Amino acid sequence: MILDDIDEGYYEVDLNGRFTFVNRAMVRLIGLPREQILGLTNRDYMDPASAKSAFESFNEVYRTGRPSRIDSLQVHLKDGSTLWTGFSVSLVRDKEGRPTGFWGLIHDLTSIKQTETDLLRINGQFQSLIQAIPDIVYLKDAEGRNQIVNKAFETGFGLTQNQIAGKTDEELLPPDLAAACRASDETVARTGRPYRFEEQSMGPDGREIHFETIKAPIFDEEGRFSGVIGVSRDISERKRMEASLRESEERFRSLFENATVGLYRTHPDGRIFLANPTLLRMLGYESLEDLAKRNLEEEGFEPDFPRNQFKERMERDGEIRGLEAAWKRQDGSTIYVRESARTTRNADGQIDCYEGTVEDITERRNAENELRASEARYRRLFESSLDGVYQNTFDGRTLSANPACSRMFGFDSENEYKSTPIQNLYANPEDRKAFLQTMEQDGEVRHRELHLRRKDGSTFYALVNARTVRDDGGNIVFEGILTDISGQKANEEMLAAALAEKDVLLREIHHRVKNNMQIVSSLLSLQSRYLKHPDDMEIFKESQRRIRSMAYIHEKLYRSNNLARIEFGDYLKSLTQNLVASQQKSPGRIDLRLDLEEVFLDIQTAIPCGLIVNELVMNSLKHGFPGDRSGEIRIGLRIAESGEIRLVVGDDGIGLPLGLDVLAVDSMGMQLVTLLIGQIEGRLEIDRTRGVEFLLTFKELKFKPRI
Repeated sequence: MILDDIDEGYYEVDLNGRFTFVNRAMVRLIGLPREQILGLTNRDYMDPASAKSAFESFNEVYRTGRPSRIDSLQVHLKDGSTLWTGFSVSLVRDKEGRPTGFWGLIHDLTSIKQTETDLLRINGQFQSLIQAIPDIVYLKDAEGRNQIVNKAFETGFGLTQNQIAGKTDEELLPPDLAAACRASDETVARTGRPYRFEEQSMGPDGREIHFETIKAPIFDEEGRFSGVIGVSRDISERKRMEASLRESEERFRSLFENATVGLYRTHPDGRIFLANPTLLRMLGYESLEDLAKRNLEEEGFEPDFPRNQFKERMERDGEIRGLEAAWKRQDGSTIYVRESARTTRNADGQIDCYEGTVEDITERRNAENELRASEARYRRLFESSLDGVYQNTFDGRTLSANPACSRMFGFDSENEYKSTPIQNLYANPEDRKAFLQTMEQDGEVRHRELHLRRKDGSTFYALVNARTVRDDGGNIVFEGILTDISGQKANEEMLAAALAEKDVLLREIHHRVKNNMQIVSSLLSLQSRYLKHPDDMEIFKESQRRIRSMAYIHEKLYRSNNLARIEFGDYLKSLTQNLVASQQKSPGRIDLRLDLEEVFLDIQTAIPCGLIVNELVMNSLKHGFPGDRSGEIRIGLRIAESGEIRLVVGDDGIGLPLGLDVLAVDSMGMQLVTLLIGQIEGRLEIDRTRGVEFLLTFKELKFKPRI
């Protein structure tokens, strides 16, 4: 075969990089039998760095379709040996022009490179060559002194050939770069082999400068190490690009891992092979491995959202945006999602996979359903409400009204009601002005009574509650509720008339009771004129005083605004002042000291209490100050914290005889006191420390209404 006879290595590989043919020269170059080489890739006999360089060349040819040639590539074989090669790569295509593989030639440059290395020891022969190289080139002796440098070295470090010659890196370069160069020089000297290094330093502008350096040892005629030759390429831009690429990958990874929406890739047959954590949580899975076992073709979509519709749109349009669907979670529950996806195709134009985003819209969907249900409930309430519900503008246009509102004004339909200006529905135009003024100032009206006019001209009263809102267009309108209170107003008027009539009646009753008691008192006074014995006359006078105390309560109620309750403190003041004034023969001999709070009692409690005070004060006046003895009578009234009423009647007179049981005294006055205390369910305490003091404690009783 002709290819076996050429000196250069010839090879053919498929798109996966596997050798499909090699000639004899290639077999010699690799050092393996042809049968072992076929099916291998560069990674199988090269070290990773060399295989990577070869792969990048093949990838560039595949990407651009243009042949590529590498004049010099140092290949490190896995057996530890090193080859210098030059090779070419071209793309192989089938009849339709589709790529099927690669072919190329490989030249073994090892001996040539060795020869070049030897020639580098001859100073000056390679000056023209190294000066033309854009990379930094230098030659050092065994002590590390620079002997030859090219222009790129001078430009890169801002030095001239004369400043550089004979100087070590420590004398020329920044300390960090000099140390790195010294270390790599020592490695080359120790191993006696060329090496590839990466070195870095800070440039004059403060930016990091990265160098990719190849260094090789120089030997003299006797094979002794005599120096190092190196080539350094500024790869700072490449490093920055690589760093940017890594940052971009990290950002993408961070975005992928932390995205709030689900991200996925699936095969067209429904198998999921990529999903971010959000999608896993969304579907209730712990890991991608668990999710990958699920086939969307067979399960995952609700019946109302079949998978085949998704696939048809993807195949037809190549993408889907905002598709809403229902998915099944691992536990069988349903979630609603909003999905956007696109197809990716392989080199043959076939769909390779679907990739897309998934947003969980379950809460929104549920909220929409609830909103629709709420709107339906509101509509039913709006339509069936017995109160009028409406929405108006400030200029008097009706935007909406329920049937009750139309019926309230006597209209046959909502449209007829809406066509009538609002101001025409007010019986009093001033009500409309006041209503609008309040709405503008406060934004609402609460429990306001309006006098309104129906379609037929009749009027009625309604209670309105309204507030301002903004409609969908952002305009301020107001919405409200009208309650027809015409029947209530009529009832209120009837009740007011009845109450007024009752008030007149009660006043007349109190007035007549007072007059009748005064008549009884007058009759007693007339009858007493026929009595001869003083004790009998005193009995009549006591009865008169008791009648007057009761009549005085009716007098107070007759003149009061409240016909049911009397201010008892004011009553006690008048009662006791009259009693003391009428019984004193020497004015000023007995003082009256009053400590009265404002306490209101109903008539059923006030009359017994008034009689009790009458008896106790008269007892003090008659028995507490014999002869010309002077002193004071104390009357107190207050409400305790417990809510009980405390009534005090006392004097600083001669007091009560020792051992006297007041409540057991056989006198009508004290028997009456005992009876009345029981009637109001009170408690009586007696203090004999200074004179005598009666403390009556009671609560106002709640009597059943009398019909």
